[in-house]
Amino acid sequence: MKSLTGKVCLKAIIVAITCFISLSVRAGEKTLKIMAVHFPPYEFETPVDGLKGCDVEVVEEVFRRIGVNTQIVFSPWARALETVITGQENALLSCGYNKERDERLYLSDPISVGTHGYFVREDYSGPLFNSVEEFRGHNITAVLGYSSQKELEERGINHTTARTDKIALNILMAQRVDVFFGTLEANIFIAKQNDLSHKLKHYPLYSKNYHLCFSKKWDRAREILSQFNHSLAQVRADGTYDAIHDKYR
Repeated sequence: MKSLTGKVCLKAIIVAITCFISLSVRAGEKTLKIMAVHFPPYEFETPVDGLKGCDVEVVEEVFRRIGVNTQIVFSPWARALETVITGQENALLSCGYNKERDERLYLSDPISVGTHGYFVREDYSGPLFNSVEEFRGHNITAVLGYSSQKELEERGINHTTARTDKIALNILMAQRVDVFFGTLEANIFIAKQNDLSHKLKHYPLYSKNYHLCFSKKWDRAREILSQFNHSLAQVRADGTYDAIHDKYR
Protein backbone atom coordinates (compact mmCIF):
# COMPACT_ATOMS: atom_id res chain seq x y z
CA MET A 1 0.00 0.00 0.00
CA LYS A 2 2.82 2.31 0.97
CA SER A 3 4.63 1.48 -2.29
CA LEU A 4 1.48 2.19 -4.33
CA THR A 5 0.96 5.48 -2.51
CA GLY A 6 4.56 6.41 -3.21
CA LYS A 7 4.14 5.69 -6.91
CA VAL A 8 0.96 7.78 -7.03
CA CYS A 9 2.72 10.66 -5.27
CA LEU A 10 5.72 10.41 -7.61
CA LYS A 11 3.43 10.43 -10.64
CA ALA A 12 1.61 13.48 -9.27
CA ILE A 13 4.92 15.26 -8.74
CA ILE A 14 6.06 14.46 -12.28
CA VAL A 15 2.76 15.73 -13.72
CA ALA A 16 3.00 18.88 -11.63
CA ILE A 17 6.57 19.54 -12.75
CA THR A 18 5.65 18.90 -16.39
CA CYS A 19 2.72 21.31 -16.15
CA PHE A 20 4.92 23.91 -14.48
CA ILE A 21 7.55 23.62 -17.20
CA SER A 22 4.89 23.82 -19.90
CA LEU A 23 3.36 26.91 -18.33
CA SER A 24 6.80 28.47 -17.96
CA VAL A 25 7.59 27.89 -21.65
CA ARG A 26 4.30 29.42 -22.70
CA ALA A 27 4.80 32.38 -20.36
CA GLY A 28 8.29 32.85 -21.78
CA GLU A 29 7.17 32.86 -25.38
CA LYS A 30 7.44 36.34 -26.88
CA THR A 31 5.84 37.80 -29.95
CA LEU A 32 7.93 40.51 -31.54
CA LYS A 33 5.65 43.45 -32.18
CA ILE A 34 6.68 45.32 -35.31
CA MET A 35 5.27 48.79 -35.82
CA ALA A 36 4.33 49.77 -39.38
CA VAL A 37 2.34 52.22 -41.46
CA HIS A 38 0.09 51.57 -44.47
CA PHE A 39 2.75 51.81 -47.18
CA PRO A 40 1.89 49.72 -50.24
CA PRO A 41 3.30 47.63 -51.79
CA TYR A 42 5.58 47.20 -48.77
CA GLU A 43 2.91 47.00 -46.05
CA PHE A 44 -0.89 46.80 -46.38
CA GLU A 45 -2.91 47.62 -43.30
CA THR A 46 -5.76 45.65 -44.88
CA PRO A 47 -4.59 42.77 -47.11
CA VAL A 48 -5.40 43.14 -50.82
CA ASP A 49 -6.34 39.87 -52.54
CA GLY A 50 -4.54 38.03 -49.76
CA LEU A 51 -1.37 40.11 -50.10
CA LYS A 52 0.00 41.69 -46.91
CA GLY A 53 2.91 43.59 -48.43
CA CYS A 54 6.27 42.46 -49.77
CA ASP A 55 8.24 43.70 -46.74
CA VAL A 56 5.75 42.12 -44.34
CA GLU A 57 5.99 38.76 -46.12
CA VAL A 58 9.79 38.84 -46.26
CA VAL A 59 10.13 39.81 -42.59
CA GLU A 60 7.62 37.19 -41.45
CA GLU A 61 9.46 34.49 -43.42
CA VAL A 62 12.84 35.56 -42.04
CA PHE A 63 11.60 35.42 -38.46
CA ARG A 64 9.72 32.17 -39.04
CA ARG A 65 13.02 30.53 -39.92
CA ILE A 66 14.63 31.65 -36.67
CA GLY A 67 11.60 30.71 -34.58
CA VAL A 68 10.36 34.18 -33.67
CA ASN A 69 6.63 34.98 -33.73
CA THR A 70 5.77 38.41 -35.14
CA GLN A 71 2.81 40.77 -34.98
CA ILE A 72 2.54 43.75 -37.35
CA VAL A 73 0.83 46.72 -35.67
CA PHE A 74 -0.22 49.70 -37.81
CA SER A 75 -0.01 53.30 -36.65
CA PRO A 76 0.65 56.75 -38.13
CA TRP A 77 4.36 56.92 -38.97
CA ALA A 78 5.42 59.65 -36.54
CA ARG A 79 3.83 57.77 -33.63
CA ALA A 80 5.25 54.40 -34.73
CA LEU A 81 8.74 55.86 -35.09
CA GLU A 82 8.62 57.56 -31.70
CA THR A 83 7.53 54.41 -29.86
CA VAL A 84 10.49 52.48 -31.29
CA ILE A 85 13.06 55.25 -30.81
CA THR A 86 12.02 55.61 -27.15
CA GLY A 87 12.05 51.85 -26.59
CA GLN A 88 8.32 51.44 -25.96
CA GLU A 89 8.30 49.02 -28.92
CA ASN A 90 11.19 47.08 -30.40
CA ALA A 91 11.00 47.16 -34.20
CA LEU A 92 9.71 49.20 -37.13
CA LEU A 93 8.91 48.73 -40.85
CA SER A 94 10.00 50.06 -43.32
CA CYS A 95 12.84 52.47 -42.55
CA GLY A 96 14.98 54.51 -44.86
CA TYR A 97 18.33 55.70 -43.56
CA ASN A 98 18.87 59.17 -42.18
CA LYS A 99 21.43 60.50 -39.70
CA GLU A 100 18.96 60.97 -36.83
CA ARG A 101 17.66 57.38 -37.09
CA ASP A 102 21.14 55.93 -37.39
CA GLU A 103 21.96 57.39 -33.98
CA ARG A 104 18.92 55.80 -32.31
CA LEU A 105 18.05 52.71 -34.35
CA TYR A 106 19.86 49.66 -35.71
CA LEU A 107 19.06 49.10 -39.40
CA SER A 108 18.91 45.62 -40.87
CA ASP A 109 20.41 44.71 -44.20
CA PRO A 110 18.16 46.07 -46.99
CA ILE A 111 14.81 44.33 -47.37
CA SER A 112 13.52 46.35 -50.34
CA VAL A 113 14.13 49.41 -52.49
CA GLY A 114 11.92 52.43 -53.04
CA THR A 115 12.00 55.22 -55.61
CA HIS A 116 11.93 58.67 -54.09
CA GLY A 117 10.41 61.28 -56.31
CA TYR A 118 7.61 63.81 -56.47
CA PHE A 119 4.00 64.18 -57.54
CA VAL A 120 2.29 67.16 -59.13
CA ARG A 121 -1.24 67.63 -60.39
CA GLU A 122 -1.92 66.73 -64.00
CA ASP A 123 -2.50 70.42 -64.85
CA TYR A 124 0.71 71.59 -63.13
CA SER A 125 2.62 74.06 -65.33
CA GLY A 126 5.47 75.02 -63.02
CA PRO A 127 9.11 73.97 -63.22
CA LEU A 128 10.22 70.34 -63.02
CA PHE A 129 13.00 69.30 -60.65
CA ASN A 130 16.15 67.21 -61.03
CA SER A 131 17.17 67.21 -57.37
CA VAL A 132 15.77 67.74 -53.89
CA GLU A 133 17.73 70.99 -53.59
CA GLU A 134 15.67 72.44 -56.44
CA PHE A 135 12.53 72.20 -54.26
CA ARG A 136 13.79 75.22 -52.33
CA GLY A 137 11.39 78.14 -52.57
CA HIS A 138 8.48 76.01 -53.81
CA ASN A 139 5.25 74.99 -52.08
CA ILE A 140 5.93 71.37 -51.11
CA THR A 141 4.67 68.74 -48.66
CA ALA A 142 5.99 65.44 -47.29
CA VAL A 143 4.80 62.90 -44.71
CA LEU A 144 5.87 63.76 -41.17
CA GLY A 145 8.76 61.60 -39.98
CA TYR A 146 9.45 59.92 -43.33
CA SER A 147 13.04 60.00 -44.56
CA SER A 148 11.87 62.27 -47.40
CA GLN A 149 10.54 64.81 -44.91
CA LYS A 150 13.69 64.51 -42.79
CA GLU A 151 15.79 65.21 -45.88
CA LEU A 152 13.88 68.45 -46.50
CA GLU A 153 14.34 69.34 -42.84
CA GLU A 154 18.08 68.63 -42.86
CA ARG A 155 18.52 70.75 -45.96
CA GLY A 156 16.54 73.63 -44.45
CA ILE A 157 13.93 73.53 -47.22
CA ASN A 158 10.61 74.98 -46.08
CA HIS A 159 7.70 72.56 -46.41
CA THR A 160 4.42 71.50 -44.86
CA THR A 161 3.83 68.04 -43.40
CA ALA A 162 1.02 65.51 -43.65
CA ARG A 163 0.23 62.66 -41.27
CA THR A 164 -0.10 60.00 -44.01
CA ASP A 165 0.58 59.53 -47.73
CA LYS A 166 -3.14 59.62 -48.50
CA ILE A 167 -3.54 62.93 -46.69
CA ALA A 168 -0.54 64.34 -48.58
CA LEU A 169 -2.11 63.35 -51.89
CA ASN A 170 -5.38 64.97 -50.84
CA ILE A 171 -3.55 68.17 -49.86
CA LEU A 172 -1.92 68.19 -53.30
CA MET A 173 -5.24 67.63 -55.08
CA ALA A 174 -6.86 70.40 -53.01
CA GLN A 175 -4.19 72.78 -54.41
CA ARG A 176 -2.88 73.59 -50.95
CA VAL A 177 0.61 72.63 -52.19
CA ASP A 178 2.14 72.25 -55.64
CA VAL A 179 4.49 69.30 -55.00
CA PHE A 180 4.37 66.16 -52.86
CA PHE A 181 7.78 64.59 -52.18
CA GLY A 182 7.58 60.89 -51.27
CA THR A 183 7.96 57.28 -52.39
CA LEU A 184 6.57 56.66 -55.85
CA GLU A 185 5.70 52.95 -55.47
CA ALA A 186 3.54 53.53 -52.41
CA ASN A 187 1.74 56.58 -53.69
CA ILE A 188 1.10 55.26 -57.18
CA PHE A 189 -0.72 52.37 -55.51
CA ILE A 190 -2.65 54.68 -53.14
CA ALA A 191 -3.56 56.99 -56.03
CA LYS A 192 -4.96 54.04 -58.00
CA GLN A 193 -7.01 52.93 -54.99
CA ASN A 194 -8.49 56.42 -54.71
CA ASP A 195 -9.05 56.98 -58.44
CA LEU A 196 -6.47 59.77 -58.60
CA SER A 197 -3.96 58.29 -61.06
CA HIS A 198 -5.29 60.21 -64.06
CA LYS A 199 -5.10 63.46 -62.09
CA LEU A 200 -1.42 63.17 -61.16
CA LYS A 201 2.02 63.11 -62.73
CA HIS A 202 5.04 61.67 -60.98
CA TYR A 203 8.79 61.99 -61.49
CA PRO A 204 11.61 59.85 -60.02
CA LEU A 205 14.69 61.38 -58.41
CA TYR A 206 16.65 58.54 -56.78
CA SER A 207 16.32 55.09 -55.20
CA LYS A 208 16.66 54.32 -51.51
CA ASN A 209 16.93 51.09 -49.52
CA TYR A 210 14.36 50.15 -46.89
CA HIS A 211 15.20 48.24 -43.73
CA LEU A 212 13.71 46.69 -40.62
CA CYS A 213 14.77 48.91 -37.72
CA PHE A 214 15.36 47.91 -34.09
CA SER A 215 15.37 50.22 -31.08
CA LYS A 216 18.82 50.74 -29.58
CA LYS A 217 17.07 50.82 -26.20
CA TRP A 218 16.16 47.13 -26.57
CA ASP A 219 18.81 45.01 -24.89
CA ARG A 220 18.38 42.13 -27.38
CA ALA A 221 18.42 44.33 -30.48
CA ARG A 222 21.93 43.52 -31.69
CA GLU A 223 21.45 39.79 -31.10
CA ILE A 224 18.15 39.71 -33.01
CA LEU A 225 19.59 41.95 -35.75
CA SER A 226 22.43 39.50 -36.34
CA GLN A 227 20.03 36.55 -36.52
CA PHE A 228 17.71 38.48 -38.81
CA ASN A 229 20.45 39.44 -41.27
CA HIS A 230 21.75 35.86 -41.41
CA SER A 231 18.27 34.47 -42.09
CA LEU A 232 17.52 37.24 -44.62
CA ALA A 233 20.61 36.21 -46.60
CA GLN A 234 19.26 32.64 -46.74
CA VAL A 235 15.83 33.85 -47.87
CA ARG A 236 17.51 35.75 -50.70
CA ALA A 237 19.86 32.88 -51.63
CA ASP A 238 17.20 30.17 -51.97
CA GLY A 239 14.87 32.24 -54.17
CA THR A 240 12.15 32.87 -51.57
CA TYR A 241 12.78 36.63 -51.61
CA ASP A 242 12.30 36.87 -55.38
CA ALA A 243 9.22 34.64 -55.24
CA ILE A 244 7.61 37.00 -52.71
CA HIS A 245 8.45 40.12 -54.71
CA ASP A 246 7.21 38.58 -57.95
CA LYS A 247 3.69 38.66 -56.49
CA TYR A 248 3.86 42.45 -56.24
CA ARG A 249 5.21 43.26 -59.70
